[in-house]
Amino acid sequence: MKAKLNKGWYLLNFYFFINLMVSCLGSNNNESDYSITDAELIYFGLYHTDSLPELANVVFSIDQKGPVGLIYNYDSMAYLTELPEKVFIDFATASGLDNILNITDGDSIWVKKGDSIDISRPLTFKVYALDGKTTKLYSAQLNIHQVNPDSVQFHLIAPELPFLQTEDTKTIAFNNRFLTYSKIGDQIQLYSSQDAINWMQENTPGLPVKAVIRGIQSIGDRMFSYTDDGELYVRYDLSLDQWIKVNKPASVKIKSVLGYLHDGPKQAGGLCLIVETKGINTFAFTKDFIQWDYDSIAPVSIPDNFPLYDFSNHCFQLMLTGRITVFGGISQNGTVLNTVWSTENGRYWARLNTGVNNFPVLKGANIFYYNNEFWVLNGKTDEGFNKRLYYSKDGGVTWWLKLYTNIYNDELVPLPEEYTPRFNASLVTDKDNKYIYIIGGQQDDVLTDVWKGFLNKMEFEH
Repeated sequence: MKAKLNKGWYLLNFYFFINLMVSCLGSNNNESDYSITDAELIYFGLYHTDSLPELANVVFSIDQKGPVGLIYNYDSMAYLTELPEKVFIDFATASGLDNILNITDGDSIWVKKGDSIDISRPLTFKVYALDGKTTKLYSAQLNIHQVNPDSVQFHLIAPELPFLQTEDTKTIAFNNRFLTYSKIGDQIQLYSSQDAINWMQENTPGLPVKAVIRGIQSIGDRMFSYTDDGELYVRYDLSLDQWIKVNKPASVKIKSVLGYLHDGPKQAGGLCLIVETKGINTFAFTKDFIQWDYDSIAPVSIPDNFPLYDFSNHCFQLMLTGRITVFGGISQNGTVLNTVWSTENGRYWARLNTGVNNFPVLKGANIFYYNNEFWVLNGKTDEGFNKRLYYSKDGGVTWWLKLYTNIYNDELVPLPEEYTPRFNASLVTDKDNKYIYIIGGQQDDVLTDVWKGFLNKMEFEH
């Protein structure tokens, strides 16, 4: 236990001890291995095996720079961690001495390894070298997350962007920029931004007025668009800002772009689509826009519960195999869906979410990959707008409502009260998949604002 000592009495004994140590070191053949003026603390730890056993796993860093060294845990302890009244201290000094002086608030209390201390506030220690004169000060603190790392924060960053004043708009992320396409009447406009706050107008050469704006997609280093009359266009990068019409079989019309499969040892990469041929919507695949794989003689219709438009998709590679997963959307019969489908070749699709745990049927929802999960935000039902967040950790097979708890055990809504619930919004994440941007959308009227959000623990990562 700690003992508060008469300072003069202790120093007399301390110097006697130091002199004895120096005398002993002087007769040792390895005296060059020691420095009698080294007052550094080389290890620091805390533990409490009864009420907080995880404290022993906390790793403390010691910053020796400056007149006062800093002792802190780089990775903060979990949100709402409750500290016991006192914890036990462990440390090691360069001198080998097992006493350090706790001088917090001007007190002088000698502490040994295994003594109990109050760590509810920053502490100040003085460490002595073997000469009894050289000292070094340290400030020590235990960091605990002050906000829930698994809750989401959203903030309004652009209250009104006039070019969003239309129902026909789509924002995508491409080459580290945000690109917003919108159609007003028979005119298509393009605005770009690097921060989703400041925007500038650009040209859209080659993109016909019949382009389906909400069908524009950014996949890797290419963008794809199709038109109302079934043509397909591609744009390769921002340095070549010309949209190019793709040659396709005259007997097919492009109805939807489902995604782009990555190259892999099992298959070549290529574009997956829904095409109409002989009056039937069927799956198609092309790896080079020259060879097209689809049912040309006896086309097989896509399933009735497969989305034709307004879906979300994710293109990725798993175990060296390219995959595309599509979520929600509206079927060819006009039904709003909450299905999840996936493919490895573009021609054959399997439904994933056939169980009872699913996200609601939501029109115009945003489904996206974030925090190594799939998330569902926004959207509306016949009864109202979705104000909750749903997620899947297994690729879209099962879905759960994500709940957050604060110190009052209340559910934390992921979107703030001033946020207007919406559907048909554009949602994109940055290149590091750290920040979420919700751009525009609709409620009773068209919305023209931009919201930026993030998972708190994304800010904790260094």
